[in-house]
Amino acid sequence: MMSKTYEVEIKIPHSDSESIEAAILARAGTRMNSETQTDIYFDHPCRSFKDSDEAIRIRSRSSIIDEPPEESHPLVELTYKGPKIDSTTKTREEYSVGLSDADTATKILESLGFKRVATIVKRRVFYRIDDVILSLDDVAGVGTFLELEMIATGDEQMNAKRASLIQLVRDLGLDPADSVTESYLELYLKGTPRT
Repeated sequence: MMSKTYEVEIKIPHSDSESIEAAILARAGTRMNSETQTDIYFDHPCRSFKDSDEAIRIRSRSSIIDEPPEESHPLVELTYKGPKIDSTTKTREEYSVGLSDADTATKILESLGFKRVATIVKRRVFYRIDDVILSLDDVAGVGTFLELEMIATGDEQMNAKRASLIQLVRDLGLDPADSVTESYLELYLKGTPRT
């Protein structure tokens, strides 16, 4: 049996990108690329993803200032996110597949009865510290956030990486208790900007 793949993530609202960037660079972080991401979220025709805490989205990426997109991600992808599995981080099962055409993929989902819920646009500046990807996110209609993410395979690796992210948040001078577990879609639908 194949092990589950998890996205282990911590998201913290903030209002000072410059000091957070300085803290990342002081911890031997490397600035990577900047991009704008447009995420179209859908709801299932037979059940509510809001109730099941799942998500399906099509993401389109465009680079800013002629920088290449993050090396391991296609310019368009379809992603499924399962329910969050703990109350302190935004850890969940996740699967993605690269696509060549966001418009056609959208038409396929809509033809199958999926309904568009929202379109979320965010500008992201990416950094790396060891095997952690960090991003300073400016999300239209939602606010500004620091996101820290790792991918884990299996439960044991997931628990170790979650502990590692929590420690890195502390090392950056932030409080893990300030993290939010809602997705950008959930925050957007609440309609209250967070900074």
